[in-house]
Amino acid sequence: MASMHYVPESAREFISQQTADQRAGRQSFHYRSAPIYLLTAVVGLLLLADFVIGLVDNPQWASYRTLFGFRLALLSAVLGGSRILYQTLENLFEGRIGADLALTIAALAAIILGEYETAALVVFIALCGESIEGYTVDRAQNAIRGIFNLCPPVAHVIRNNREIDLPVSEVIVGDEVIVRPGERIPVDGRVTAGSSAVDQSALTGESVPIDKTLGDEVFTGTLNQYGSLNVRAEKVGEQTTLAQVIRLVAEAAERKAPLERTADRLARLFLPAVLGLAVLTLLGWRLYAGEWSAGFKPALGVLVVACPCPLILATPTAIMAAMAWLARTGVVVKGSVALERLAQVDTFAFDKTGTLTAGDLKLGDVHALPPLDANELLRTAAIAERRSEHLLARLIVKEADRRKMVLPGASEFTAHPGAGVVAKVRATVLGPWAIDEAASHAGGPASAAETPKRADAPTRKAEQAGEPPHEQMRTVIVGNRRLIEAE
Repeated sequence: MASMHYVPESAREFISQQTADQRAGRQSFHYRSAPIYLLTAVVGLLLLADFVIGLVDNPQWASYRTLFGFRLALLSAVLGGSRILYQTLENLFEGRIGADLALTIAALAAIILGEYETAALVVFIALCGESIEGYTVDRAQNAIRGIFNLCPPVAHVIRNNREIDLPVSEVIVGDEVIVRPGERIPVDGRVTAGSSAVDQSALTGESVPIDKTLGDEVFTGTLNQYGSLNVRAEKVGEQTTLAQVIRLVAEAAERKAPLERTADRLARLFLPAVLGLAVLTLLGWRLYAGEWSAGFKPALGVLVVACPCPLILATPTAIMAAMAWLARTGVVVKGSVALERLAQVDTFAFDKTGTLTAGDLKLGDVHALPPLDANELLRTAAIAERRSEHLLARLIVKEADRRKMVLPGASEFTAHPGAGVVAKVRATVLGPWAIDEAASHAGGPASAAETPKRADAPTRKAEQAGEPPHEQMRTVIVGNRRLIEAE
């Protein structure tokens, strides 16, 4: 096609360049590519009108085949070809010779020979290719940049005992940053106050949120889910883990794949080969027919047929489209070299801490201690977790629903971000085992060793004076060891 106008020279620019309009909210790639779409449409319509009028061959329509004294096909070729000629001259001044020069020569030769439809068709095909190329590359660029667009633009910083909002670029090491529920963490640092669950899947691939509390490390771009956190910044800007990942991917992507290098070599050899074939065709017809004019159109045919350059255009476009498709599924490839190597891979070996999963949580075994059985324990946990939004809480409730368990609401519910939940439930709601336990406690004090032995069952709340055992409130704790010990 024409020069690969949309394909960036460097994958570093393709992945990591952040322009002002990106930070302000980038416009749709359809909007940015609108000029080339419009030019292609105008050229196509002029060419179509010229073809239809010529096909009708009605003398009354003949005047409509010209505009300002020029054939519509000629106007179409000149209008679209001016863009291609400009790009060709720009590349020549920069010392680059590519397939666009062959396209320019073909269009100019067709115009000189009076083959206006041919010239317009060549230009139209080139513009269609450039439009498809722009569409593909812009979508790929958006998709790949989008996966790295994790750092929030503003951070809530505490300075002089006041909370102020600052651009992330102005945060310095040692600042204390407040991260509210639902916000992404803007710095690498450690939690100085609060507790929460943080989704780190963007960096680690771990599908389950990680509980964070005082002293735990957090990373830029990870998502704070439930509680509020105070984080003391230890790394900011280009020093953060996210920035290093982006830099490594960009550096790897800068190295071209072997197939891309092959296409580049073909592009440099393409023009001399095409021009050589055209000259040989012209000489052959001169020897065969005895005059130069007989070889003009066959030589022009060689230039026209060779103009689309599908291999030279398709290689970088296909690689970028593949990288974009992977990016939309959450997979970042370290450059086109790694992408091409996948074609020869038949075995994958994963070196991963923990387990390799599909990211779908499933309930494993349920171990209960008397007086509960496994179903009663699951139902009790689901009653307490019913109002929680945690992934594990939703899993427990979903499993209870699958087993068709009745889950009445809790009287009181308190979420402890990053730790678990505490709910107060009437003994009658929990079942006969809770009423019997309440009655046994009402008849006399429990032994000191009794409560620790039932650590994974609902703990006993002090009985309300004057209430029958079955009306007493039971405290149900579902959470990690810190929460159980604290309660």
